[in-house]
Amino acid sequence: MAGPVQAGGARTLDLLRALPRVSLANVKPNPGSRKPERRRRGQRRGRKCGRGHKGERQRGTRPRLGFEGGHSFRRQYQPLSLNRLQYLIDLGRVDPTQPIDLTQLVNGRGVTIQPLKRDYGVQLVEEGADTFKAKVNIEVQLASELAIAAIEKNGGVVTTAFYDPRSLEILCKPVPFFLHGQQAHEKMLRITCHQGNTNQNHNEIPPHTSENGKN
Repeated sequence: MAGPVQAGGARTLDLLRALPRVSLANVKPNPGSRKPERRRRGQRRGRKCGRGHKGERQRGTRPRLGFEGGHSFRRQYQPLSLNRLQYLIDLGRVDPTQPIDLTQLVNGRGVTIQPLKRDYGVQLVEEGADTFKAKVNIEVQLASELAIAAIEKNGGVVTTAFYDPRSLEILCKPVPFFLHGQQAHEKMLRITCHQGNTNQNHNEIPPHTSENGKN
């Protein structure tokens, strides 16, 4: 009985000597022990397809890059300094003897208004208040106290007016609008919150204002 056992053991040892050594390079699971993951949508990154677990990012309704939710879009007002206004008057682009509104400022290339980029008009700043000498009647959307004081010191008048985006677009480019034969719509009122009455509609016309926007 010893002969066959020794012969079998010798063959086993010879076989082990011929086989490669066990290492991380040749270790693998037994056949059939692991089920291959099926190919899913997205060509790669199976299962969730790289979209994560639930939510707007998985359902394709994620906001655009750079969007910050929870805030209203900021209204932008292009600055117009008194120094720039005096420069336009000296060059003859703006007539100080006539009322100066947004149309004259845009036609005189004093400011550039883009309503589609949330521009709501012009703000008058006090830069150049010491050298401003013209007497003007100007209409802007915002104005600083020093700018108003500098214009009123010369006998001028500053008026502030609000325009909705559609009215602002017509005011900046009136000729292309009227060439289409369209009728100018009524200027919308500014939406404000009325203090002391939380149930009042914000779109409602205030009691001291008529329907056409005049006091």
